[in-house]
Amino acid sequence: GVAPHLAAEGTDVRGCMHSGNNVLDCCLRTRETPIPARIVRDYWLQLVQDGCDISAAVFITTKGKRLCAPLHSPWVIRLQERLDARRVRTTPVLSQT
Repeated sequence: GVAPHLAAEGTDVRGCMHSGNNVLDCCLRTRETPIPARIVRDYWLQLVQDGCDISAAVFITTKGKRLCAPLHSPWVIRLQERLDARRVRTTPVLSQT
């Protein structure tokens, strides 16, 4: 059977699915103010098709706060590229054939 606490989590209508299992609160609005790259450790994309009202880039700060940013702003795209580059460097390469 399904663990009861997991089933209850899925009933949150404001939540949207992220990577299949953990339900996250959707951003309801975004901020136009650029976020300094040094305080951001990760991000994900929130999409309308995930069940959220708006699409947004959700940045996770080093203190664990979530900051919602407009998906198509130039500074947001640059910040995503920086985080992607950082992510690639820290991911171990399994096999080079």
